[in-house]
Amino acid sequence: MSEKPETRNETPIPTDAPWWAGLGPVGGAVLIVLGLGAALFLFLGGFDPEGDVTMLHGAAKVVAIGAVVAGGALISRSRRGGGTGSGAE
Repeated sequence: MSEKPETRNETPIPTDAPWWAGLGPVGGAVLIVLGLGAALFLFLGGFDPEGDVTMLHGAAKVVAIGAVVAGGALISRSRRGGGTGSGAE
């Protein structure tokens, strides 16, 4: 009996895709943690409303990108049925 090697049906990422396109759920979670850490650092370090607003806006964008990447990866994984439940072989 010969076993076929498992092949993944993944579409390649286009070359003009944004930098976060291939991060996946773990990369999205890392972005969320980094963005929240940057925001926390700004608040605990003495928030200067005039100078830190742009940095806080950047931290919020990193959190938002992380949430979209992680959510999109998890939704696509659940639609593919990538789980290893009792019926998967």
